[in-house]
Amino acid sequence: MLDEIDPLDPQAVTRVVLCAGKVYYDVLDARRALKSNHIAIVRVEQLYPFPQTQFKDILARYPNMKQLVWCQEEPENQGAWHQIKHRFLDSVGGGVELRYAGRPMSAAPAVGSHRLHMEQQRQLVADALD
Repeated sequence: MLDEIDPLDPQAVTRVVLCAGKVYYDVLDARRALKSNHIAIVRVEQLYPFPQTQFKDILARYPNMKQLVWCQEEPENQGAWHQIKHRFLDSVGGGVELRYAGRPMSAAPAVGSHRLHMEQQRQLVADALD
């Protein structure tokens, strides 16, 4: 698990975005462009066995976190979201909203159109940061 790499004030962080793979770089670039210094990004590099202790230690660095967002490129029913969200719920206290940012459920892993794929990619990044 890779914690935030930019120098953010942990006290100012109100949202933590979790992601795996390439979408991490898309979210990071967008966050930097927006200068949204209240959003920390954590790259989850191991889904199983889930590093629960390390995860809790990272979240503890952000005492003012109000939202925890899982962001994935895959459609909701094909990525890690449904297999891992219980790990997140086990790690956050009351008052923290757990959200999903990604493509809607789909029978196919790809939408079949590059233009639509790019639109969905921009939207899921925006959802993670908004």
